[in-house]
Amino acid sequence: MKRVIRSGEPREFRSDAGRAPRTVADMFDSVIAWFTPERRARIVFPLEIVLGAWLALAVLLNQQWWGGIAQGLINGGIAVLLGLGVALHRVRPEIALSALVAGGLGTVASILVGGYPDNGFVFLAAAIVLFGASAYGSPTVRWIALTLSIFASATVLVANVASTGTFFGVDLGYLLRYGLVLVASAGLPMLPWVLGELVRSIRNRRQLSATVATVSTQRDAALTRADLEAERTRVARDVHDIVAHSLTVVIAQADGARYATAGDSPAAADAFETIAQTARDALADVRVLLTELRHTQEAGPQPGLADLDALLGAMRDSGLALEVREFGDRGRLTETRELALYRIVQESLTNALRHGDGAATLEVEWGEQAVDLVVTNGAAAETPESKEPGHGIDGMRERASLAGGELSVHERAVFRVRARLPLEVRTAVPAEPEPTEELINAGAPA
Repeated sequence: MKRVIRSGEPREFRSDAGRAPRTVADMFDSVIAWFTPERRARIVFPLEIVLGAWLALAVLLNQQWWGGIAQGLINGGIAVLLGLGVALHRVRPEIALSALVAGGLGTVASILVGGYPDNGFVFLAAAIVLFGASAYGSPTVRWIALTLSIFASATVLVANVASTGTFFGVDLGYLLRYGLVLVASAGLPMLPWVLGELVRSIRNRRQLSATVATVSTQRDAALTRADLEAERTRVARDVHDIVAHSLTVVIAQADGARYATAGDSPAAADAFETIAQTARDALADVRVLLTELRHTQEAGPQPGLADLDALLGAMRDSGLALEVREFGDRGRLTETRELALYRIVQESLTNALRHGDGAATLEVEWGEQAVDLVVTNGAAAETPESKEPGHGIDGMRERASLAGGELSVHERAVFRVRARLPLEVRTAVPAEPEPTEELINAGAPA
């Protein structure tokens, strides 16, 4: 509830009222949240370019300049190459490593014309390039960087040992200390490569954690969808067992009552006929809804008997030697039963094409009350794919059950699928009873 502050009441304003004081950890978290990967990419690369230009200038100003024009050209080339390598060590590590190798060759050329590689900025630039090659380069670039690091370490070790000379009167402690210094100086060139591998492993671990989180989220979503689908299936079965059975009983009772009262009360017979037809329509609608509930992927116009010939032709074009035998005149099927018949034929012929011997026989017999469907094919040799259980047979059984029919599968050397779907019963309108003499006399005016 808001309180109205009147003009005469004292007012107290506190900007931090009800807010906890910010700590160093909170400020650090805010900085990390602000420093997104996109913003970091926009900021870091210009800074790397600035760093490369600064190191190029530092290398150029700290080189030895006695040696004539050749020494000056070599110094300028080394500075440009090392600056380019530092600027591109993260975004193009292969180019940076090539620039480092060229700069190293330039240093060798400088020694040949009388120079001496005593520039600390050269070694700093080399360390940055080796770090980038190890942290951001491809496997080939990383192996080249490792080779260069080992070569530099061996060169430092040999140079230190060669410049040691001969000492007399030294004790064991001095030798141990000198040995540690040699090992440390030899391992120092390896440090950038090791740090780059550490950064790479940390980045890979973060990416792996993000991938695991994404996969876990997708798995949870898939499990949720599976639970929902299972619940929909359970509800569909309950509705089918209760509502469909009840409507079938209503239809049977209404038809029986209609035939029983056709001669005595035409009005009652018409009412029972209306009840039976309404129940049939409701049962057909319930089965359509159950199909949509059980098979959520099906939406829009669905195939039926008119598309059956196209399906058989497509199967023949796919390489299946198909023989079709159809007996009787096609009866009347609802859209749900036409879809069930089409899907059962489709799944059976697909299984024959994938797991059979390449030939199949389709027999369709139209009767007075039902259509019988038989698909026969020879079984091929078992493969790892054929041994894995699938969901096609279960789906065919569900479709047949939802359509009010039944389906059986015979799995032996010959694979046979039998299905029976009921046809729509065409109810004949009962003939009105002929007027008798009593009815005529009863209807005559007195």
